[in-house]
Amino acid sequence: MDISFENEKYCSLKKTYETTIEEGVEAELSLPEYMPEILRILKSQAVPKINSWQTVGERVTVDGTCDLTMIYVGTDNCIYSFTGSRNFTRYAENSAFLTAEDVNVKASVKFINCRATNTKRAEIKAGINIVVSAFSKMEEDILKLMNSSDIEEKKMELSTMSLGCKKSKMFSMSDNFELENNSAAFIVRSTASAVLGEVRKISNKIMVKGETIVEIAFIPHEDKSTIVTVRKNLPINQILEFDGMDERFTGDITLDVTAVDVIIKNDSQGDGRSLDVGVTINAGITMWEQKDLSVITDAYAINGVVDLSYKKMSFYSALDAVRDTYVFRDTIDATKLGAECILDASCEENEPVATCENGAIVISGTIKAMIILKDTSGGYITTEKMLDYRYERSSECGDKKIECSPKVSVSSFECSLKNNEQIDVKAELQINCSVFSETEIDVVSEISELRESEKLNNSAITVYFPDCEETLWDIAKRYNTTVESIVLENNLVGETTKDIKMLFIPSGT
Repeated sequence: MDISFENEKYCSLKKTYETTIEEGVEAELSLPEYMPEILRILKSQAVPKINSWQTVGERVTVDGTCDLTMIYVGTDNCIYSFTGSRNFTRYAENSAFLTAEDVNVKASVKFINCRATNTKRAEIKAGINIVVSAFSKMEEDILKLMNSSDIEEKKMELSTMSLGCKKSKMFSMSDNFELENNSAAFIVRSTASAVLGEVRKISNKIMVKGETIVEIAFIPHEDKSTIVTVRKNLPINQILEFDGMDERFTGDITLDVTAVDVIIKNDSQGDGRSLDVGVTINAGITMWEQKDLSVITDAYAINGVVDLSYKKMSFYSALDAVRDTYVFRDTIDATKLGAECILDASCEENEPVATCENGAIVISGTIKAMIILKDTSGGYITTEKMLDYRYERSSECGDKKIECSPKVSVSSFECSLKNNEQIDVKAELQINCSVFSETEIDVVSEISELRESEKLNNSAITVYFPDCEETLWDIAKRYNTTVESIVLENNLVGETTKDIKMLFIPSGT
């Protein structure tokens, strides 16, 4: 037998390695003379910032900063904040980084503790988790027979997505803006979310437009018993170059804010009338190429015996692309708080999960609401609450196995006190993800000739009585003939044996 074939490349994406590095950070916060003594610590927070990461060989080097902030009530019954920053450099080593298509780094807070050691000093400790992930491009060979006159093949036609490239690139943006009605004395917090707008592909470059929504909460010089929140939109207009990118690719583009830095700028009077804002963003792309594949799931020889090798492969087809703003609402019971007004409200979101339920894509997760309030006696209180959200989108997923890595970011978070008994929560969630259906198939990966063989019998025609569950393929394979020959001999339509009592099996060629 003369067997010749070639291979067609199919690429998939696989997370080949992930590790979590625990980093402990601590600071002794010594208050300057101009700040009042500590009466009570109201809140502490740790904000890890990933400034950069670099891959060299098997090692990934992560550089970052963690801001440790104490928000306290002074002896004058006003609110103050004080921050100590700690730089860190951590390493992750694994052979997977050598061949990784892309490396991603994220940081989150594990715990934070703060205690006053005296009236002008506090000790703050935090643990952060740095997650380093390696993503690899997995190349698979799809077997295609070139000279198959002696070989019968069973094929499955697939329209699937083959990975084009997965890359990430960081960029920075900055701005300065004036405060209109107040001057800033102390920064309480600064957060940002990047919202993707227009995307254009030009050769190996991507032009990205959108905006970064920066929210800053500060204590004003004019009234240190309150907290003022301002929002600033920074336009994104970037042209990013990615190796391996091609205009014909389609896929995901994500923008993740990895660091936000805010500095108060004092005017000639010594008042903080403007803020310098710097934001670092990691732009990530996962691009796919549409491919129509014909994969061999079974084969046999008409005039001989061949040996087949199989491998299980997963093929992905584009099912849906979610680009949506979801307004989430909930309430928090405030009857026992004795609250008079809300001074500040912020939140943290966890990693979301995507599932397919009753013909809908469901993306769910949890938001941690953190609120500072003033009570009816003029004091200050804090409260935290975990809030669950659930986003649904009609889809044709049915009972298919799906692959989806959703990204959810909070672009707006607002809380309002209602009748001193209930806190109404409203959050705008930016939901972005591509949804793929996954099909697992046992594919023939190799066909090798073993030997020539004789026919099972020498008759020109064999009479066969099929079982109802048999297919013509199974019967043709057994008798070393072709499905086409059986169909022609018996004047059949299709390849099922249902309702067929008897078949005439012609001998193979």
